[in-house]
Amino acid sequence: MLKRDIFSICTFYAVSPIHAGSGAAFAAVDLPIQRERHTNWPHIQASGVKGAMRAHYRDFAEDKSLINFLFGYDRDDAIHHEYYNSQRDENSRFEVKENFPGAVAFSDAKLLAFPVRSNIAPFVWVTCPAVLKRLSNDLSFVGLQTIDGIPRMNGEHALCLAGGITDSVILEDMVVSVANGEVPNPIPHSFPDMDTLLLVSDEVFKYAVDSCTEIQTQIKIDSETGTAQGGALRYQELLPTDSVLYSVVYYSRAIFDNTLQADTVRGHMEEVIRNFIQIGGDETLGRGICKIAWIKGGGK
Repeated sequence: MLKRDIFSICTFYAVSPIHAGSGAAFAAVDLPIQRERHTNWPHIQASGVKGAMRAHYRDFAEDKSLINFLFGYDRDDAIHHEYYNSQRDENSRFEVKENFPGAVAFSDAKLLAFPVRSNIAPFVWVTCPAVLKRLSNDLSFVGLQTIDGIPRMNGEHALCLAGGITDSVILEDMVVSVANGEVPNPIPHSFPDMDTLLLVSDEVFKYAVDSCTEIQTQIKIDSETGTAQGGALRYQELLPTDSVLYSVVYYSRAIFDNTLQADTVRGHMEEVIRNFIQIGGDETLGRGICKIAWIKGGGK
């Protein structure tokens, strides 16, 4: 890669349940969430992350003229570019063509830690070696320190990464045996703080994310009878509150002339898009509210 590539990681802490839907399904759950094909872990597709970022920028940026430059050409936002160019002299104008891809690129929002109800606390977070290995690869990609010595976990054995948890712990309807003594938490401190975190096996983690998501029943009430309208019952899957995800964000080497220019654009976007963001569907029901934070990566 060229040296003018720079990166960030955006973390998402779910303040409310998230429904990043994958469409209707002919199964027990009518409206499932998006999942990775090979692992079946929940995630939020990159298009949804980019769309949420764009919508947030559109709502909160004082000068919206850069929106097509940052996120790619969109006809509905083109008027902002036209206004921007009309305010500048010919030598400083820039044009965004209809096939312009955007200066900022986003990965899928990947699951880092999943909340599971427990007998020792309202809930505990769980993660697994496969998730930590993926995180380590992403940290390496963005130029940050990787995670070394990720322990192997088998069966129902677990390690405590935070919270001083020991002995047998009930997670939903399964029991894991936590080794005595807290081991150092390999997740960088710049990620969201999780005060009760267990490292479980890949198999236990898969069970949790497959079977312990939130399922809500939705109905439509007939205004005349006051009862549920026929055929309006459906079941919707949600990624639960307190889920922790992250997305790798990078600034395309094909757009910028030098690192300083890319870093300036990064600083501008991260200044506008901060604190909280809404992602996924059902915004009017309060779904998908996430607290976000930016972790600055290196350059390559």
